[in-house]
Amino acid sequence: MSKAKCSCHKLFLLFFSLLWLFGCKPAHPPPAPDPVRLQLKWFHQAQFAGFYLAQEKGHYARENLKVTFLEGGPEVDLSGRVMEGRADFAVLSPDDFLLRRSDGAPLKALAAIYRRSAVVFVARADSGIEKPADFLGRTVAARNEGGAREFHIQLLAMLHRLGLNADRVKLTSYDPAYTDFLAGRVDITPCYSTGGLIRLRKQGLKLNLIRPDDYGIHFYSDILITHERLISEKPDLVRRFLRASLKGWQEAIEDYPQGVQAALKYAKLKDPAFQTAMMEAMLPLVHTGEDRIGWMRPETWLGMAETLSRQGLIKKPFDVNQAYTLRFLKEIYGEQPR
Repeated sequence: MSKAKCSCHKLFLLFFSLLWLFGCKPAHPPPAPDPVRLQLKWFHQAQFAGFYLAQEKGHYARENLKVTFLEGGPEVDLSGRVMEGRADFAVLSPDDFLLRRSDGAPLKALAAIYRRSAVVFVARADSGIEKPADFLGRTVAARNEGGAREFHIQLLAMLHRLGLNADRVKLTSYDPAYTDFLAGRVDITPCYSTGGLIRLRKQGLKLNLIRPDDYGIHFYSDILITHERLISEKPDLVRRFLRASLKGWQEAIEDYPQGVQAALKYAKLKDPAFQTAMMEAMLPLVHTGEDRIGWMRPETWLGMAETLSRQGLIKKPFDVNQAYTLRFLKEIYGEQPR
């Protein structure tokens, strides 16, 4: 073979080698999505619409996450599931979270989804009960038992703040069916504006509403928490999950009918009217017009912890500022609250 032919042959081989290397070599497959389990506070309903919307609109998928929703309920130990590694994140009430944290549980709050509490006390409009001072000598279904702890905490905090004697209030058991209230045997019942209040209004009742938040009792409602170990070992996963979740909540606020539609896909109660009413009730609790969605304030955390300590629920002091972190919210929003 001549030198010219040999050179041409080598160039030919080199050309096809480069073609295979840069054009025909199979690309690396994308990494498998990270599995994430979110423990919800209650049964599937519009209360969690932002998470559902993040799932349905592909926000989790774009963060390379495969999210599974775990349904809650009265028998589910929400924070316990995170402690045991059966869930990666959970939606809790702040009192549940702070009590577990004060006992040494290595849990940390990442965001306050409901920046205002949904707790409201209701009385019939013709009862003359319009303010907390009117509770004295009346029967209130908020005894600290069963699932009424959150109601009991905020009732006592409201009375204490106003200098009212809680011993003059007749406490009885809370009934989620409101049987005694409807029958007139209970003067005042607590409920959630996103649930029980909707059902009571469907009975055609005219009601007076007394909100602890209007009297300086500022509690968060649904907060998003995780294990400190996950923050330490997989901070990027925490950031991606929170970023996608907040985007889902932002879109649920901006166009809440689509949040309702996402919720109806998961909810057992396929009642568009009820889910819409729940969504409308929770909008001002999530988007308060201050800061950003999910943002947390140190003074609110301190106030909640002081309330629990004053009522003897927190047995030993702890640093409440270590119970939550603004790190991920700051990284996602890239700014301080407005």
